[in-house]
Amino acid sequence: MPTISKADLYTGVTASANITSNQDFELRNNAGNIYFSIEGQNDTALFNTAKFTSLVNCKVVSGSKNAGFAVTGPTTASFTLNIGGTNIAKENIKFRATNTLSSSPGLSGDTTSSYFGIDLTYS
Repeated sequence: MPTISKADLYTGVTASANITSNQDFELRNNAGNIYFSIEGQNDTALFNTAKFTSLVNCKVVSGSKNAGFAVTGPTTASFTLNIGGTNIAKENIKFRATNTLSSSPGLSGDTTSSYFGIDLTYS
C-alpha cells in the first residue's frame, strides 16, 4: 500500500509501481481547500479508459490526460480509480497536490518547515 507524503505531493511524484488493478485512494487533508491531481505523463491519455467511482468528500474534473480533485479540509476524501482493463505504467502517471510549505525561523536560527495539505495512500 503506497503512501505518498505531503512533501512529495508538493513537488509531484510518479507511482512507485505499475498500476495493474483498480485502486482505492485516500486523501487526508489537514488544511483548507487543497487540490490534488493525477496527471498522464509521456503523452499518456489515462482517462480514455480509466474512470473514478465512489467519490467521498471531493469533486473531480477530468480530461483525457489529467484529473483534478477539490478537497475541502480538514477532511479525509476517497475514491476508486477503475483502470478500465488497461495497466498504467508507473512512469506514465504522476500525483501532485497544491500543498502549502510553511517556514519559520527557530530559536536557534535554524528554519523550521512544515507541509500542510494532502497526503495520499492507495491500494
